[in-house]
Amino acid sequence: MDQLGLLELIREALIAVVHEMRANVIHSSYSSVIYEGHDFSCALLTADGRHVAQSDGDTPIHIIAVPYSTRVVIETFEDDIHEGDVFLHNDPYTGGTHLNDILMLHPVFSGGKLVLFAAIRYHWADVGGMTAGSLSGQAREIYQEGMRITPTRICEKGEMNETFLRLLVENMRLPAERMGDFNAMHGTGRKAEEHVQRLLGRFGADNLLEAVEEILQRSEDVMRRRIRELEDGDYYAEGYIESDGVSSAPLVGRLKLTIEGEEMIADFSGTSAQAAGPTNVGPSMTLTSLGAITKAFLDPHTPINHGSFEPITIIAPEGTIVNARHPAPCGGMVEVKALMDTLVATVLGQAVPEMKVGDLKGGANHIYTTGRYPDRDGIFILYEWPSGGTGASDGVDGNNCVRQYNEGDFNSIHAIEVVESQYPLRVERSELRVGSCGDGKFRGGLGLRRDLRLLTPSGALSVLTDKCTIPPIGVHGAANGAANNFVVVRGDEIVQPSPIPGKVSGFPLREGDIVRYESAGGGGYGDPLERDPRQVARDVRLGYITAHIADIRYGVVLDGGGAVDDAATSRRRKELRDARLHLTLEAANEDHYAEDRRIFQMPSAIAKRAGAAEGDLVEIFAGTGPLVRGWVELDDSNGESAMRIGPDAFHLLAAVPGDSVEIRPVCREPLA
Repeated sequence: MDQLGLLELIREALIAVVHEMRANVIHSSYSSVIYEGHDFSCALLTADGRHVAQSDGDTPIHIIAVPYSTRVVIETFEDDIHEGDVFLHNDPYTGGTHLNDILMLHPVFSGGKLVLFAAIRYHWADVGGMTAGSLSGQAREIYQEGMRITPTRICEKGEMNETFLRLLVENMRLPAERMGDFNAMHGTGRKAEEHVQRLLGRFGADNLLEAVEEILQRSEDVMRRRIRELEDGDYYAEGYIESDGVSSAPLVGRLKLTIEGEEMIADFSGTSAQAAGPTNVGPSMTLTSLGAITKAFLDPHTPINHGSFEPITIIAPEGTIVNARHPAPCGGMVEVKALMDTLVATVLGQAVPEMKVGDLKGGANHIYTTGRYPDRDGIFILYEWPSGGTGASDGVDGNNCVRQYNEGDFNSIHAIEVVESQYPLRVERSELRVGSCGDGKFRGGLGLRRDLRLLTPSGALSVLTDKCTIPPIGVHGAANGAANNFVVVRGDEIVQPSPIPGKVSGFPLREGDIVRYESAGGGGYGDPLERDPRQVARDVRLGYITAHIADIRYGVVLDGGGAVDDAATSRRRKELRDARLHLTLEAANEDHYAEDRRIFQMPSAIAKRAGAAEGDLVEIFAGTGPLVRGWVELDDSNGESAMRIGPDAFHLLAAVPGDSVEIRPVCREPLA
């Protein structure tokens, strides 16, 4: 076999080990979040903590962060790592994600030398804390989110530390289930060691490790070549997390991406200070976002390993929501990562226009429905993370209610049979959310509607998500998708479980209450008035939208039989196009802000024409370029045909004074 063939054989053999690890976890886990939801990932790493191999099903949120955790374990224990050792870690400030994601590391030795690590990062359904399930929308410090594990040796030279393990799981809800999940991880790591040992025996340690270095270098070379093909320059993006759970004030994320030759520099300076609530992340999430989106945009077809991320440099100021310090709560790390994903996709959409894509549903949509079983002792914890619509891209509509390219092998929602057989709950509706798509020449995907009825005397609801008041963006002139909406239906009344949407902590439920999920739709791509009218008519026939939506949002008029009335459609589209508000950009000396919110100062006449009032969220965009959002502040000192913005807003729009922009309100629920 030639050298290239041997290299490919070793690479695939390492990936096969990870596939086997995943199968072991799924078949031996105790909690439905794993065997049904697949909220875990597996990997192999080098002895110095670089990521070598993963499978297609592993999620970037888990995997790209694993090297951070591995390196802190190596730094903590240095030369005191031995065969038979096992380490645990979940600390967000030193490479973890949030506390529910427990990392287990198994060192692999050959001839007395540490050669690789086998890693499993696994979402435990509860790790203690203030609410069942541990993820609370209103946590104010890390201690309220459960057991925080800094680098810890749980097993030394094959001898398990039963005292610490017992202390750990007894401070978590459902300790028997937690112990079962621990054993599933431990058994998987031991089998991975066995598989790697067979590979070491087959290829020889030196040959295998040399191949690993070559695999990493080749991935790095490919990524550097892809970056070199891009135009050098600075690219800008800005976006918001709508609240931190403590205050309803939004938090801002800012990104300046610099492309220089074969390297990328991502600078998050100007991002909000770390939040009082759980919408924070530790340092690993910036690379997780940059790495995942850059890989998807520039090099989607080659295997993922650490080499792909070497050309990326990140500036993430400490004490911000993207690099929080102790004791900031970090349960909402997926929500912050979703914001960063949007920022990265926005800047890369400028550098690689053919890859521009509408925004995703945003956040993990953590929903915990809990209570006591009516017929036996003990509590139940149903953890779901309903998927939403994916964003549209050039020539392709978004997908309905499925996982997206940055989420791995998570399922969309638990199977009804699993929910109803294991929990005192009844699924009364599970369907597409009509009209939730972001309108565009290519529409975003639809979100999900699901109704769960509580069948036990009492329970509680906790929710941690985002994009409930600031919905996913559209691109290339398209509209946003519908926002997330999670409420309780009590009889004929719709009850808001929190004054801050999407941030719920242990809301009391009564028997018969319905927990209603309405997940966000994906952002659209392109002008909705350019969508093929036959496609719009098809969407109506399929029940994705109504005939009224077709009229007011796409300008498509249907006759009584559902066919397109071409003449009426042409007139309607002209009417809608003429009603759009276009203004000329003028330069202001500075950008205006109220705390972290961008402010657009706007005369009352312009605001009225835009259909916006004081305090409303609006977005502006120049042609098919990127958009920028801000809040309206009425100011009659300006004219009625121009929009004055500061230098940062010009960077975000990739525009210059004199350009024409369209301005429109952001609709939280674009349903009709």
